[in-house]
Amino acid sequence: MATPRIQSVDRAFSLLACIARRGGSESLPTIAAQCGLSVATAHRLLATMESLGAVIHTSPGKYRIGLGVLELGRHASLDGLLAAAADPSLRRITQTITPTAHLGVLDSEFMVTYLAKATVRSHPLPTQIGSKLEAYCSGLGKVLLAALPEAHLDAYLAEGPFIALTGRTIIEPAALARELIMVREQGYALDDCELFDDLRCVAVPIRDADGQVVAALSGSAPAPRLPHQSVPAIVAELNRHAGEIGRKLYPAQTVCN
Repeated sequence: MATPRIQSVDRAFSLLACIARRGGSESLPTIAAQCGLSVATAHRLLATMESLGAVIHTSPGKYRIGLGVLELGRHASLDGLLAAAADPSLRRITQTITPTAHLGVLDSEFMVTYLAKATVRSHPLPTQIGSKLEAYCSGLGKVLLAALPEAHLDAYLAEGPFIALTGRTIIEPAALARELIMVREQGYALDDCELFDDLRCVAVPIRDADGQVVAALSGSAPAPRLPHQSVPAIVAELNRHAGEIGRKLYPAQTVCN
């Protein structure tokens, strides 16, 4: 049975979300109505949060997010939260799906940064947490490139042709563009021995509450241990883990519109 939710916490968070989204431009009656609360209830909650520094009272009936909330957020980063949320899934992937699992994001220079990794001892790979890799030749990178806005992707492809790391690496911009269209349509990417000669990798996106891709999750194995016919089942399992990670970071909430 699920743990019961505490109504006052739900209401307080809803108020904070409303204030953050509106930037202090809405009056207390408007905020209360948007959150489905009476003015009296909203006022009591806001008074308590003001005493804790979570909000500040800027003018009659108007509030802004306070330094208490900003100070809490200062100690967190999206990359760190992604890695922490993904760690249990990465370990389960190596136990049940593929011997190595990675979590990665795309940086401002279109390089994949590895945020987290899990592997079994019998399958060492020369990847390290914090290291960077070209995006065009990996499953993680293809998922992340496929999610780029069109103008950004065009700018990236204009830098090609790319360097071949194996005989199967896609190096021509037009061919890579076609590959990324397929990735976007099918919802996963395959590194088919394009980074290492004997390594096959399957990757799927991790999405935020709005459906935007914020990271990618992958499972890797020697090619003989990951035949093409096994890819659909691996995609399904990776998507299940990606959904769990996304829900940890972006849980369903009741907030104002």
